[in-house]
Amino acid sequence: MPYAQAEDRLRERLIGLGYCEIVSIPLVNEEEDALFRPADVMPARVANPLAEDASLLRSTGLVSMAHALAWNLNRGQRNLRLFEIGRAYRLQNGAPKEIRIATIGATGMAREKGIAESPREYKFADLKGDLDHIGALAGGFAWNAAGAGWQHPARAGDFSPAKNGMSHAGAIGRAGQLAARIADKFKLRQDTFLAEWALEPFFEGYHLARAARKYQPISRFPAVERDFSLTLSDGTSFAAVREVISALNIPEIISIEAVDLFRGKHIPQGKFSLLVRVTFQSTEATLTEAQLSHFSSRIISALEQKLGAALRTV
Repeated sequence: MPYAQAEDRLRERLIGLGYCEIVSIPLVNEEEDALFRPADVMPARVANPLAEDASLLRSTGLVSMAHALAWNLNRGQRNLRLFEIGRAYRLQNGAPKEIRIATIGATGMAREKGIAESPREYKFADLKGDLDHIGALAGGFAWNAAGAGWQHPARAGDFSPAKNGMSHAGAIGRAGQLAARIADKFKLRQDTFLAEWALEPFFEGYHLARAARKYQPISRFPAVERDFSLTLSDGTSFAAVREVISALNIPEIISIEAVDLFRGKHIPQGKFSLLVRVTFQSTEATLTEAQLSHFSSRIISALEQKLGAALRTV
């Protein structure tokens, strides 16, 4: 198989994120398949079906995943994370076509109660986070507004490969909370989250990302950290802060991290405090205090101009 290694890495990543693999029969009920089927897709019907609920080859793996979640929930399993690597079927120009797909489903708790942790329900942010971890294998996912009827309108998104140079254009997958009207049809009585993506463009992105990977020797000179306690307007994301700092193109910056977020006393209304840690390291020499001060001044000036940030002193 040309993509055997990519599939192995995908399976490893999904298992590492806590998902269990399932294998389902691709024969489904036509009415249920239509709930998830894109409007421009022609389904592949079985000529002599053995049963009414197995009259169609699924056009998407989402219908199979919804059934798998419902089956487990009905048998007392309340916290589920499942995945399937399989195929979807459809007619194209009158001929049958198979599409390799990956489907994931989750419901229940994202985190159980522990000694030092409180329980937390699985949310769309958890699904998106898991998909971003998966997408990192293929150079990352770019997210856009959702457009499928099975998705909750406020908790959904479509995603596409973030890397340039790929032959595939547009969204390769969809993710979201299952809309209430569809969840009711499967008798899913707790929030359920589904996602599916086409594997061919994903595997292409995997190979492009591997080919573009570059290695460099570890510097023998020490790294130095500088913390910036910033006051920012509500709604300002850490991604925007990181983008402003990265745009300075300071080659000695090797990492930018958000360390702490604070609201409350001494922070004006409509503002919040974000502690950002920037790590500097040179491959040529030990950085001097003068160099570090210069880098810091450039960073603070850029954040003030671009984001209206202020350096917190209290």
